Amino acid sequence: MKVLALSYLFPNPAQPDYGIFVYNRLKAIQEFCDVKVIAPLQRYPFRNLLRPEMATDNKIGSKENMAGLETWYPRFSVIPRYFKFYDAFSYYAAVKPIVSKMLQTGFTFDVIDAHWTYPDILAAYFLSRRYGKPYIVTIRGNEALYLGEKGGRKLILDWCLRRADAVVALSSDLAELVVGIGVERHKVRIILNGVDTGSFRPLDRVEVLKKLNLDQDKKILVTVGRLTEAKGHQHIIKALPTLASRNNVELHIIGGINPESDYSGKLKELVTVLGLHNVFFHNGMPHDQLLYWYNAADLFCLASHGEGCPNVVLEAMACGTPTVVTNVGAVRDIISDAGYGVIAEHGEGFEEALIQALSIKWDCQAIAERMKGVSWQGCAKQVIDIYKEAIIGLPSEADQ
Repeated sequence: MKVLALSYLFPNPAQPDYGIFVYNRLKAIQEFCDVKVIAPLQRYPFRNLLRPEMATDNKIGSKENMAGLETWYPRFSVIPRYFKFYDAFSYYAAVKPIVSKMLQTGFTFDVIDAHWTYPDILAAYFLSRRYGKPYIVTIRGNEALYLGEKGGRKLILDWCLRRADAVVALSSDLAELVVGIGVERHKVRIILNGVDTGSFRPLDRVEVLKKLNLDQDKKILVTVGRLTEAKGHQHIIKALPTLASRNNVELHIIGGINPESDYSGKLKELVTVLGLHNVFFHNGMPHDQLLYWYNAADLFCLASHGEGCPNVVLEAMACGTPTVVTNVGAVRDIISDAGYGVIAEHGEGFEEALIQALSIKWDCQAIAERMKGVSWQGCAKQVIDIYKEAIIGLPSEADQ
């Protein structure tokens, strides 16, 4: 089976960990299918002049081999925060000639796999109709559905989503939201992400603390996620004054900057206003280094406002680290027992959950064992079953 994958959220030579969960799933699928990836890169007018530190696309070729996955990186122009209706058409204009080249070299794909909703989904729809191939779409979080938004972007997203041959949701909550948009229930499948338990595993914590130059007498909190408001880092920071009065605590925030929703300034301002000296920001952390930070942590924290199936939680638990996570996405499916972590509410509820979690003596070995049954290969096989059903021809709204 030949799979054409579309995803603007995908690793590249300048950002090797960007969208790593998309790479992991496609890499696992490649064990059973012939996969080629088109991962368009956003190009912002005048960004090189105004914010040269954010201009990474000039370091990336038009075609790269990403650890065994043939990946094309066409550029599509966007204007940050404005004219989002335009992005989908710019994206398709960038993708279309690459698809023509692939077909000329004999890559006659059987299915189109879109790994983000917007702007990927319109290109998936157009290609599907042009070449008579089914397309599936994965919903990775609430933010991918632009809930409550009005305008061209939302209209395009919902219209194309209803016409997809299948929709993969990373949690039961997301599945219900998709059905609420009008997608037929029989098209929606729930598939959790996997985790590489070979790469993420328990290590000797004393040795890890020495490696990272961390104080063994302190309680180490670690959170991983881009510095956006939606990731909720601010809720953890606000809890620190209370925690510091009970425990000797350090918070390490690991995450890069999102150019369209940079919240790093607000977070650092909050740290200053609260007079905190125990919050540390780590930017540009290689993904393989997270192994050590998960193992160093007394608690892994995720205060996100919305997720699908958060990989960082799976990775932390695979290392045997207890977690404190807001009740989003597939969290209740992952933390299925109180012995694995604490499910929190935002604001004061998150602070209370942290206090509770720091008072518990955790069985870290049992937490790591919980993840041994979760794999990317199992995830891939479920997705491939959906490919097969889509190719056979599940009826779509557009065909009725």
